[in-house]
Amino acid sequence: MKIKVVKNAYYVSEDLSGIGMIDEKEFQSSFSHLLVVGDVWEKDEDGDFICIEGEWKGECNDGWWEYNDVKKYFKVIK
Repeated sequence: MKIKVVKNAYYVSEDLSGIGMIDEKEFQSSFSHLLVVGDVWEKDEDGDFICIEGEWKGECNDGWWEYNDVKKYFKVIK
């Protein structure tokens, strides 16, 4: 199975809503951009997805996300 990211997805690791003004560095460190529009992921023989094209090229989804939980962010291309 080969899938392409069609909608950006972010993981927010720190709630900054009660802090007030913050600088860009602190803001950027409060989240991770896990699924980037245009990235292509392919399922390997172990059932994991490997990014074969784009921002996360060469990375594995193991531990980051499960396909069934994030289907709406992808389009199946093969």
